[in-house]
Amino acid sequence: MNRERMNFDWYQTTIHADPVTVLQTISKLGHELRPNDGLARMYRYNQGFQVHHDNMGIVANVVMGGNGGNAHAWATSDHAPAFADLVRTEWPDEHLVTRLDTAADFVEEGSYETLRKVCKKVAKDHRLKFAQQADDLNKCAGRTQYMGSPTSDYRGRLYEKGYQILGQIPEVAKGQIPIESITRYQDINGVILNPADWTRLELQVRPKHEEGRLKAAHATPEEAWFFSEWTSELAKSALLLDMERYYIRSKKQSTDEKAFKAMCGQYRNVLMRLRHDLGSWECLGLTIEETLKEIAKNAKSF
Repeated sequence: MNRERMNFDWYQTTIHADPVTVLQTISKLGHELRPNDGLARMYRYNQGFQVHHDNMGIVANVVMGGNGGNAHAWATSDHAPAFADLVRTEWPDEHLVTRLDTAADFVEEGSYETLRKVCKKVAKDHRLKFAQQADDLNKCAGRTQYMGSPTSDYRGRLYEKGYQILGQIPEVAKGQIPIESITRYQDINGVILNPADWTRLELQVRPKHEEGRLKAAHATPEEAWFFSEWTSELAKSALLLDMERYYIRSKKQSTDEKAFKAMCGQYRNVLMRLRHDLGSWECLGLTIEETLKEIAKNAKSF
């Protein structure tokens, strides 16, 4: 089958930078910043904001205050790619991905059934849960096939994207317009397609460890499929991707590496503020070098 396109469908991250600057920067994705402290409480933060776009609605979410002192932000669906591009440009090494979804779209008659057979084989070979959600009396709901456990680091979803989109149209959802009567739909990229043929294969990734979250922050949507053995096999079989495994777990750390990581974790906020005041990581590195020399010099004088 021919894959139409691939991109992030969800991008969520903790950003280790000044929270006010983070909020101001992300707010540029829309036209208005609206407070939503209820959203913040859901994530154990003190303040919450949603970025509204005049034509697209909510395009990003930001929570901040408490819970480590850093801002946490995310965007979903069609807004995720632009959000991910912004975060990766502004804070390439200062953000840790807590969740990303990478999605591949197919527009072909019978694509759901064809892809489901491929998914079923991979699930069987790797002993994954393979639960399908469907409503025979409500075609607007569409069918969704899950792969893996809801609590797993990796979970696959295959669903009828076209029906999901049409189900969001009030007249269709209320039954005023039969869903079967709509055979032409223009997507966000201006492509005209038949909604019944539009299927999406999606992978949800939630790295648990900091090393994995940092590596996920640099992975492409294609590379994200190669984080685990079974997702790599699915990518090769269903998406026709041929890449090397993208290991998001680092090699075993030495004692010095563990100590250095612990030090950075303990003094992360101080280091971030110093980096901001000095202007660059290079200047901070030189400042640390000079400080260590001064400490060594003073120690010799005793």
